[in-house]
Amino acid sequence: MEEQWLLKAKFTAFNLTALVFVLVLYIQGWLDRVLTGHIAVATAVIGVVFLIGLFMSAYRVWKIGGELDRAKSGGGRMATVESERALEIRMFSRISHLQHIANALGMLGLIGTAWGFSLFAANITPDMVGNASSAGAMVTTLASGLGVAIYATMLGGALCLWTTCNLQLLRGATASLCALIMDQAHARRRVSPTMPPSNEGVSYAAKQAAAYNALSGEATP
Repeated sequence: MEEQWLLKAKFTAFNLTALVFVLVLYIQGWLDRVLTGHIAVATAVIGVVFLIGLFMSAYRVWKIGGELDRAKSGGGRMATVESERALEIRMFSRISHLQHIANALGMLGLIGTAWGFSLFAANITPDMVGNASSAGAMVTTLASGLGVAIYATMLGGALCLWTTCNLQLLRGATASLCALIMDQAHARRRVSPTMPPSNEGVSYAAKQAAAYNALSGEATP
């Protein structure tokens, strides 16, 4: 059980530390600017995507921790390994969606940047540029648009980094699980020589010979 609880402890410690940091920023009032005005819409969208990724990360941590415990006890759903490469692909494909969420957070931050500049550009008219009396309103509009652009980029980048850290933790645990299953499969083959070898051990020439015999109507050995 130590592998499962170690993985959960790392995940919990990192995310609780990050949440405490965010709470301190909120108490100090440094997050007020991303919770009001136009930027609040971008904050809500980016926050929802991040929370989906966080819940998915927690679910995968629980599942991979259980698989680690079952693999150490010699059980689990993958008691035998026919193809080591196929095992690796299957295991890492389970967490690939988290990479997509991290990329989506970064892209949402860039979209927020473009949106902030569009807010400024949409509210500036040629009359305002040539009129000195509207300089104050133009500066206010510029500051509002730049604020949305900058804060959206910072928020998307920070949450993308947060999700990537959770993904790296899961990648390490998945690699450990794959290595453990492969080691047990190799040890099982050494103990039981009659166990069918891995598909990777079948030579290319043998496969070609079997296909030629089948096409020519000869019985395959």
